[in-house]
Amino acid sequence: MKYVAFDIETGPLPEDELQALKPEFQAAKNLRDPAKIEADIAAKIQAWHDDAALSAITGRVVAIAYSRDDEAGPDQVPILDIDPDEVGLIKRFWDHYEDRDWAHCWAGFNIYSFDLPFLIRRSWKHKLRVPHVRDRWWATRLVDLRDTWQLGDRQAHGNLDQVCRHLGLGKKEGSGADFAGLLVTDPDKARAYLLNDITLTAKLCKTLLV
Repeated sequence: MKYVAFDIETGPLPEDELQALKPEFQAAKNLRDPAKIEADIAAKIQAWHDDAALSAITGRVVAIAYSRDDEAGPDQVPILDIDPDEVGLIKRFWDHYEDRDWAHCWAGFNIYSFDLPFLIRRSWKHKLRVPHVRDRWWATRLVDLRDTWQLGDRQAHGNLDQVCRHLGLGKKEGSGADFAGLLVTDPDKARAYLLNDITLTAKLCKTLLV
């Protein structure tokens, strides 16, 4: 089977944009001590900041990695598209998806719940055209490897790292939560993390999509 393995990385919006979206936090109603009230609100604000990259409202796409496989030829070198221009990143993703030369099965881990909804919601934000990828269900050429792994059992657990370790394919190096920060402090380490992630995803494609 020909496939394109892909993986997106996200980060929080710039701080000024986040501040404009920050909700009004309230302390737990059972707290009376001013210091505890202040600490509780501060903890909620910090948790909101920590999770900002996970929401298409408070986060943005900062990188997309691709690994194309063609059963008629050798694997291609993974493409790491890292760009501060989110609009460009997303437009290139949809262009690749519609390119006849890339007309393969598109697969990733947890893409039904995270990657694809995030990309579509950010596309709506930027008024970008979204190809026909979903009606009631996702297009048949879109395959979520997490869904494949579960075999219809929604109680079957396992993230990308756990499944790949179990299958002897390798392991994740670091956490996606750190990616946006690494792009600023250590770009080479960020690229290495992304390369490892897309390599694992491509290996998982070869194992599950047979």
